[in-house]
Amino acid sequence: MAPLLQIWGRRRNAVQYEIGNPLIASKMTRHQLPAALYAPLRVVLFEDEQGRGIFEYDRPSSFFSQYGDEGVTEVGRYLDATLAAVLRNAAD
Repeated sequence: MAPLLQIWGRRRNAVQYEIGNPLIASKMTRHQLPAALYAPLRVVLFEDEQGRGIFEYDRPSSFFSQYGDEGVTEVGRYLDATLAAVLRNAAD
């Protein structure tokens, strides 16, 4: 991702990750196969203009709740809480 920013003459540190667990993904796709569009999750870690590290992501429940299937939505809420906990632990 960082080389794309160099096109505009700005060097920025950025990296995108795909994170996930195939077992968790299977819990959603067994109910709604299109949920596979959002599993694994995508997150980006980048440096802002002040040199601070920023971790950006969309809440998984925002994607998975669109299917109107409580089994999928429940997994999305679980992922929201898990991802937030991991980030809090990493920040400490």
